[in-house]
Amino acid sequence: MQFKPGDRVRFLNDTGEARVVQMISATEVLVVDDSGFDYPYLAKELVLIEGKIDEESAYRTNDPDVAEIMLRNVDPAKLKAANKDFGLKYKNEGAGNAKKRGAVLEVDLHIHELVDTDLGLDPGDKLEIQMQHFNRMMRHAESERINRVVLIHGVGAGVLRSEIRKQLEMYFPHAEYHDASYAEYGYGATEVIIRQR
Repeated sequence: MQFKPGDRVRFLNDTGEARVVQMISATEVLVVDDSGFDYPYLAKELVLIEGKIDEESAYRTNDPDVAEIMLRNVDPAKLKAANKDFGLKYKNEGAGNAKKRGAVLEVDLHIHELVDTDLGLDPGDKLEIQMQHFNRMMRHAESERINRVVLIHGVGAGVLRSEIRKQLEMYFPHAEYHDASYAEYGYGATEVIIRQR
C-alpha cells in the first residue's frame, strides 16, 4: 500500500497507532508514534486508518489470506528461540497473561504478551506462537471445565481473529463464539462459550 505523509496508521502486528512522516522506499515508511518516537516500519505491516466507520467495516468484511501468511519464509531458529522464550514465560498452563474471573478465562494473544521480544519474527512466526497459545488455553479451559473464554486478539487487519474463528469451527465444534462485549474489549476480542461434553 502507498502511504503519504500525515496518514494515520495502525500497526498490523503490534499495538498502537502512528503518523506517517515520509516514504523511505517503496516498502519502508518512516512513522512517528504517539510517544513522539520516529522509526522505519515495513509498509506491509501498517494499516491505514481512514475513519472509524470505514475501519469497522473493513475489519468485519475483509478475510485475510492466512494461507499466504503461513507460507512466508519461517526462520526455524527464530521460531525455536521464540518458543523457548514463550516456554519460560508460560511455566504452567494456568500462568502467564491469562486470568480467571469467576467462570471466565481471559487470554491476551497480543504477541508482546507472549514473548519478551518479537524482533526478528515475521508475521507467520508471530501467528504460529499466538495460535499455539490459543490452543493451549482452549485445552486448559476444557480440562478445568471453564465455560467462557475471552480471547483478546486486537483489531489489526483481522488475521488472528480470522484464524481463531477457523480453528474454533474445525477443532472445537462443541463451542460457539461471538464478538466479546464492545464496552469492555472494543472490537478486539472474541468470546467463546464451551458446551462441556
